[in-house]
Amino acid sequence: GINAEYGIGLWGKLQKSYIDVRIFHPGAPSYLPKAIKPLYREQEAQKKRAYAKRVIEIEKGSFSPFVLSTSGGAGEECGRVMRTLASKIADRHGNTYRETIEHIRLRLRFALLRVCLVSLRGARTKINYTPISSIDINLL
Repeated sequence: GINAEYGIGLWGKLQKSYIDVRIFHPGAPSYLPKAIKPLYREQEAQKKRAYAKRVIEIEKGSFSPFVLSTSGGAGEECGRVMRTLASKIADRHGNTYRETIEHIRLRLRFALLRVCLVSLRGARTKINYTPISSIDINLL
């Protein structure tokens, strides 16, 4: 199934807009002989092949791959999503487009940094596991 986030009204009024994020490392050995722009297009095309048809036909929505690289770049679709989102938010809240896009980019950077930190050091909250010996499995 698709594990994309969706919102309503990004590309059309009352239309679900699914956005699926992919982060890739352009320094991986399989990507080294390729230029960076074709890599972004390739990653976006893979996401579209996997999910776009289902989203359009079954979910009756639109699909946008949100492709980022570990080197700090973003794909064309990612830029289009952020520009459209910034424009809509700026119009709704009366801010300038420039302020809004800067805010979105800043929030994205901090969200990515948070994900990296959690993946490197683990979550701060302790997970309370129930010991298997305390579970009553006697069904009779």
